[in-house]
Amino acid sequence: MKSKEVAHKEVVSIKEGNSLGRIRTPVVDGARQRIIGFIVDDQKWYLETKIVRFATMRGMRQEVVTVDDDSSIVPVKNLYKIHPYLKDNIQLVGIKIFSEAGRLLGEVDDFIFNHQTGKIESYLIRNNFMSIGWKNVYSVGKEMLIVKDGLDLQEIPDAAGEISDVDLNSLFEQRQVSFLLGKILSRDMRDDNGDVILPAGSIIDDTSIGRMKTLGKFTELLMSVEAEE
Repeated sequence: MKSKEVAHKEVVSIKEGNSLGRIRTPVVDGARQRIIGFIVDDQKWYLETKIVRFATMRGMRQEVVTVDDDSSIVPVKNLYKIHPYLKDNIQLVGIKIFSEAGRLLGEVDDFIFNHQTGKIESYLIRNNFMSIGWKNVYSVGKEMLIVKDGLDLQEIPDAAGEISDVDLNSLFEQRQVSFLLGKILSRDMRDDNGDVILPAGSIIDDTSIGRMKTLGKFTELLMSVEAEE
C-alpha cells in the first residue's frame, strides 16, 4: 500500500477500544528500505514524541489502524534502538532521485510498502507515472535516492491497465522538458567562464532549454527553477 494511504489515520487499540492518536510520519530504515514504525500524534503530543512500532500494528488497510492494546504506543525516550533512525530523519516523499551517473530522474511522490512486513517495494516518481523497484535502489538518504544505472523501471498502468513500450531515456527527457516549460529561473545560469547566459527571473522556453542542452547544463537548469507553491 502507499504511504499516503496511512498518513493521518486514527490508531485504535483492540483490547481497550481506545483512540490512541493519529499517524503522522513513518520512521524509515534507509539501509534496509523498510518502515519500522510511525510517529503518532496524541492529545499530549506536546509533552513527548510517541511511536507505534510496525511489529505491533495489526491492521492498516481499512478506515483506522489497529494495534493490540494501549501499550503499543511508546514514548521515543524508551525506544533506544529507534533513535538512530529518528536522527537520520528519512522522509522519502519529496526527495530527489539521481542515477549513479548523476542523472536527475525526478522526485519521490510516494512509496509502496508491504503492509504485513513494512518492506518498501517501490518508489513512485512525481509527474512521471513511473515507479522504481527497491532492487534498483543503490542507497537511500535524507536528501536523495540513488538508483542504479540501467535500472528496470515500470510505467504505472493507464486506465485500461496497459503498459506501453517506451524509450525510457526519451520519456524522461520529454517529461523533464514539460516540467521546465513556463518555470521561472531562480538564479543566474553561467557558462564555464562565469558569464551569465540566462539571468535569474527568466521564463524557461524551448529556446533556453535547447541552449542549456547544448552547453551541457540541462541538469543544472532542472535544479535552478523556482519551486511551485
